[in-house]
Amino acid sequence: MRSLAALCGILGGLCLVAQYFLDDVDLLRWIGLGLLGVAALCIGLMLVPKAPVWLKAIVGVGVVALSGSVLATLHSEIGVEVVDLVVGCAAVLLFLGLGWRWRRSRPPRVHGSHSK
Repeated sequence: MRSLAALCGILGGLCLVAQYFLDDVDLLRWIGLGLLGVAALCIGLMLVPKAPVWLKAIVGVGVVALSGSVLATLHSEIGVEVVDLVVGCAAVLLFLGLGWRWRRSRPPRVHGSHSK
């Protein structure tokens, strides 16, 4: 789940940054926002690892909805192009850092319950 979140966050951010420099390609914006939505969903699911499935679904969808509403507010107040560029750059930096941190903090693999 961590790898999926990091990969979707980095690729989504890169799509938003590339869309800023390629003005006529609006498809990149939607792909980038979709990938960032998947990354937000994964982050939301990781917030409650031992919860029942229904609670995981509520938290995951809630994180995506909250992120989308904040992004929509910023789009209406500042402007779509500038917000997408800043969000894309922030997503790339954030998920690169999280991916590096998650990679270093992996627990050692246990090969069985009785192995020492």
